[in-house]
Amino acid sequence: MAWQDIIFGTYNNEIFLSIAIFVVRIFVGVLFVIHGYPKLFLPAKNEMKNSFKQIGVHPVLFDLAALLEFIGGFALIFGFLTRIAAILFTLEMIGTTLLYVTILWKLPIPRGYAEPMFKATKGYMFGWELDTILLASCFAIALIGPGILSIDYLIWSTIR
Repeated sequence: MAWQDIIFGTYNNEIFLSIAIFVVRIFVGVLFVIHGYPKLFLPAKNEMKNSFKQIGVHPVLFDLAALLEFIGGFALIFGFLTRIAAILFTLEMIGTTLLYVTILWKLPIPRGYAEPMFKATKGYMFGWELDTILLASCFAIALIGPGILSIDYLIWSTIR
């Protein structure tokens, strides 16, 4: 295989695909762990839970999302139950995106340096842009699978 085929062609190698999905899994998993940690362990978690309750998110859903983000993030990082975690994250991101575009963008605009940008983007900034990219990433992980650099692959290759 020539280098031109690799760069310009549709060269699909399991190693390249596994490395690419590994990088996506790591970054997405770390993002979810970072977002789930404060919802579970920081003293401000009750304030966050109350603010979400005010916009209509039941506290049980808040707790489930926090658990999913923290534990599921590690599942993506290590490639364990990867497709299940990715599907659950896809569903969560659909829900949070819908929440942003139906309820959160109508709330008062935050004051400070970001207000002009927030107004110019009609709430897209600090809103659902992160959720939509995480939605797309998790959907891709669910379709592609964990790759060979994962615990899932180690378990599955041992069983077969």
